Amino acid sequence: MLQQSGNDVILEVFYTTGGVGKTGLLDVKVTVYKDTGNTPIISNATCFERADGFYRYTLEAPANGYYRYVFKTADATVDQKHIAGEVWVGKAGVNNLDAAITSRPSATQIDTQLSNSHGAGSWQSYAVNALILRLSEDELNALLDGQAKKPISLFRGDSLVVEISVLDADGNAVILGEATAKFTARESENSADAIIEEDLDIYDPTHGKMRLALTAEEMELAPDAYPADIEITFADGRVKTIWKSALEVKWDVGR
Repeated sequence: MLQQSGNDVILEVFYTTGGVGKTGLLDVKVTVYKDTGNTPIISNATCFERADGFYRYTLEAPANGYYRYVFKTADATVDQKHIAGEVWVGKAGVNNLDAAITSRPSATQIDTQLSNSHGAGSWQSYAVNALILRLSEDELNALLDGQAKKPISLFRGDSLVVEISVLDADGNAVILGEATAKFTARESENSADAIIEEDLDIYDPTHGKMRLALTAEEMELAPDAYPADIEITFADGRVKTIWKSALEVKWDVGR
């Protein structure tokens, strides 16, 4: 596999049992080596499940070079516990372009343009629409932007505000009333202690609107994909998980 330099590289593996995609693996890890070195640059990083037996890890904008990687699971039911792969990261196009381009905008100009386009404040804030299906059943499925397992992703040390709208299968707002909601992230699915537990602000219960705010201090985490979910506790005592995926903390360069 050949990837363009300067971009994130998606590493994926497909686990099977009896030739059929294996879902629900909780311990899939990946180790990555660069060039011919025998010391890994990433060791046993947590991967998150995509669908139908696919598991993914995002390699943040790696330097040019040759990378070897191996996905591992201890699950004894899969056809193959260790699956290896390789990727080359390089630069395509014309080399040695003149970097001294006077027409490039300044940092102030970029800031002004972003503020004019998106408004002042944190550009990490974005809306995530959650659609709850089958409210009358025990199992609730949540869709974030149309993807049930879409992760929440941000750079290490950044703050983030996620606006969430809870709708029923007909697109109507779910009345949350006296409900409460909690976001939880752990180092792994089996970790006893949470690394983040944050109550959501249900600021408009009549229209099913709530807000998750993560601070820069909370995000001083080692870059990785941390299992995470959001639970709602309704006034009648029902507890429902409306979203389960990963909190992806990406490498930053500014520190």
